[in-house]
Amino acid sequence: MSAPSADPARVDLRPWLGQMRPFAWLMALGILLNLIALASSVGLIALSGWFLSAAAVAGTSAATAATFNFLLPSAGVRGFAITRTAGRYGERVASHEGTLKLLSRLRWHLYRAIEPLSPTALQHYGSSDLMARLTADVDALDNLYLRVVTPSIVALGIIVLCGVIIGVFAPPIGLFAAVALAISGTLGPWLAWRRGHHLSHRWQVLNTHLRARLLERLPALSELLLYERWQPETESLLKDQQERDAHELALAGVWGRSQLLSQILLGITITVVLAMAAWWSLHRNLSPTLIALMGLSIMGAFEAVAMLPQAWQNLGRIQRAAGRLEELTTRVPSICFPAESLDKPNDNGLDIRELEVRFDDGTTALSNFSLTLAPGEHFALLGPSGGGKTTLLNTLVRFLSPTHGRILLGGVSIDALDEPTLRASMGIAPQDTHLFVASYRDNLKLGNPEAGDDELHQLLQALDLSDWLSDQPEGLDSYPDEGGSSLSGGQLKRFGIARALLTHAPILLLDEPTEGLDEQTARRVLSTIRTHAKGRTLLMITHHVSGLDQLDRIGIMDEGHLLEIGPPQQLLEDIDSRFSALQQQIVL
Repeated sequence: MSAPSADPARVDLRPWLGQMRPFAWLMALGILLNLIALASSVGLIALSGWFLSAAAVAGTSAATAATFNFLLPSAGVRGFAITRTAGRYGERVASHEGTLKLLSRLRWHLYRAIEPLSPTALQHYGSSDLMARLTADVDALDNLYLRVVTPSIVALGIIVLCGVIIGVFAPPIGLFAAVALAISGTLGPWLAWRRGHHLSHRWQVLNTHLRARLLERLPALSELLLYERWQPETESLLKDQQERDAHELALAGVWGRSQLLSQILLGITITVVLAMAAWWSLHRNLSPTLIALMGLSIMGAFEAVAMLPQAWQNLGRIQRAAGRLEELTTRVPSICFPAESLDKPNDNGLDIRELEVRFDDGTTALSNFSLTLAPGEHFALLGPSGGGKTTLLNTLVRFLSPTHGRILLGGVSIDALDEPTLRASMGIAPQDTHLFVASYRDNLKLGNPEAGDDELHQLLQALDLSDWLSDQPEGLDSYPDEGGSSLSGGQLKRFGIARALLTHAPILLLDEPTEGLDEQTARRVLSTIRTHAKGRTLLMITHHVSGLDQLDRIGIMDEGHLLEIGPPQQLLEDIDSRFSALQQQIVL
């Protein structure tokens, strides 16, 4: 579970507003075009109101009808209609272009922030929670521009414009209209924010939690169905959804009440403006045809004001999302690499000295673990699951930081190596092999971009994958299903081994390379590994004893301790050794 997010009222949105800076011109263009579209809408409805009133007055006599200019107002109405349509279209293009670029930048910024974090540090969040942050939370932030910043700036501009239009004919009425619209544009959104931002924040909490749970449960659907646990999970998910929807309903109620307040204020504003205009017409020689213009100008301007309450009540969602992303982007990497290697390894030997790894919950995974591998030595580390083997591997590649002890690579502490040097020194095949959305060729060439097709084919054939490759419709140009689900477990394991063997790394670290393979295939895979690891240091982690007799040495560990170590033949001849006992169990 992730840590609780900050109070929504205290989340600083300025850093996220700063992310808009590279696209400021697009954002400003979108705001300008939006302002033009709404100004044209106000001008259209106001001019239409005046035109109808003036035409009605002109039609009261033949003389006025003959002198009334129908063409200029008609052209103005058409001009405003065209400008409104063009402005709205241009605003959509500019705003969406800017928003998509902003989303791309936000995700890039987030990836850059989490890239230095080790997989162990990211386990604090879980893959489903990270996915929710990368999708739902980032998507929520685009509303900061589209739903809050733009409507607020546009509303302010339209209020000023409406006041100016009316003020040209009657300054006091224009001033009152602008102030009244400003109050309506402030009071309604303030009420929506005051009553809704905590509800909105809570809705975002529930929504992200629900998304994370769905992402966690769906991959395990088959197991949940087999053990008849899907129905309880469904009921629990529906309960969470109902709670989220209850907050959605409460937010709709807040929005409805704020809209009611805004509509009441609109009615009061129009009534007062019309009354003032009527009085001004009687006592200050204001043309009666302008009364409709003033009233309709208020109605046109209110289109901009009406969007504000819902925008500001959703500010809690935006602040919640910003808080979760800020928590992730400001997380300090627990493992830091020097900018440049302080020294260069002398060879490809490994020296592990008194290593201890303890987790945050107090569990000790490795205790006083020491092991020295000579350059080019092939070594297998055996032991039961949970014995600390994978923890050792994660510590060697600096996914974990040891509590005590040192690891030397070629006589140099791995803490003194920069990340590119350390990564180039080790070819790794972890337990779980991930295939990216790319061709099989590109996935293999992650290990060695310079590898040719002949080398790839030969290695796949040596790993008993030639039949699998021949079944692919486009060979190496074929694409795997998501995550490599189109391959069986054994095929995926061997694919990962191939990727590791293709590297020119002087050290190979293989985690359970024969897991899920039958004995004959496992022996062929081990033979291929030994061939391609010739001259390189090999550390192979496994709990299978068959096929290890050709390695230089074998070690057995359990509960974080190295229990015995030696050449396989020597351990087999020692009837008291654990390796001999394991071999006897297989024979029996």
